[in-house]
Amino acid sequence: MSARWGFVATPALMVGAIVGACGTSGERPPPTVCAGECGGPTTVRIGVPTSPGGGGESGETPGAGGGSSSETVTLTGNVQLLFDNGRFDTGEIFNDEAAIKSTRADGKTANEIWNGTPPYTVEQLPAESTAWLLVTPQTAGADAEVTLEPVLTEHADAKGFVTADLGVVRESNIETLFDVLSVPIQRDTRAAQVVLRLVARGAGSGLTPLSGVTVKATSAEGITYGASGGYSDVATETDATGVAVLLNVPAGGWPGSLVSVQFSGKKTGGAEVRAVGGAVSLVTLLL
Repeated sequence: MSARWGFVATPALMVGAIVGACGTSGERPPPTVCAGECGGPTTVRIGVPTSPGGGGESGETPGAGGGSSSETVTLTGNVQLLFDNGRFDTGEIFNDEAAIKSTRADGKTANEIWNGTPPYTVEQLPAESTAWLLVTPQTAGADAEVTLEPVLTEHADAKGFVTADLGVVRESNIETLFDVLSVPIQRDTRAAQVVLRLVARGAGSGLTPLSGVTVKATSAEGITYGASGGYSDVATETDATGVAVLLNVPAGGWPGSLVSVQFSGKKTGGAEVRAVGGAVSLVTLLL
């Protein structure tokens, strides 16, 4: 699976969806990046070309040739169960069955099934947009959370296909977040947990985790940061993992609610990300 996102000086933040193409296991390839408010249903503006290896095979900007002119795209790829490494960036093929849900270009809900064998396919998603996909594991007792993730559909190949892996967060990973809090918070299973991976533009076209950013979200009951290989609610800014997690965020059922987030410190700005009650949102933002 992969990740992608972005930032603008003021006041809006360039937001990118993380989703890439990765075959079996290992680190996810460089993410595609979108500009605008990733959670906005009509205000999202995709502005940055995809990196090689994800978000479409052509990797070209619209109008540059080689891409599809269709108003809809077909999304395809793998579903990965993410490793509990504190970074939410690597995984292996998810071998169990999962339901995949998204919103089609006509506004109707797309419902597909992942059966553990690549690839999954979701058709008729809006082109040049940000699609939010909800992956719901179907096996009772599996160490897997319902996971919501945005995918850029801007850079389709000539046949109208966008390749993007989807991630499933481990339940044990989320439980660890609550177990290590200095001020105990009981997980609300009806609320959303929002994992933010903050990244910056590195050398060339690469993206690197962004440290030194403080995250605020008034709707969250608490915020914890990646710290020293684990998590800490005492920390006040992101470390070298760039990870911050919003805990117990009120959210409705599908298609969910928008959550406002503010950033200060090394980078400043704001963003809106989508959350669904009972699910984990996995969102990477390029600041």
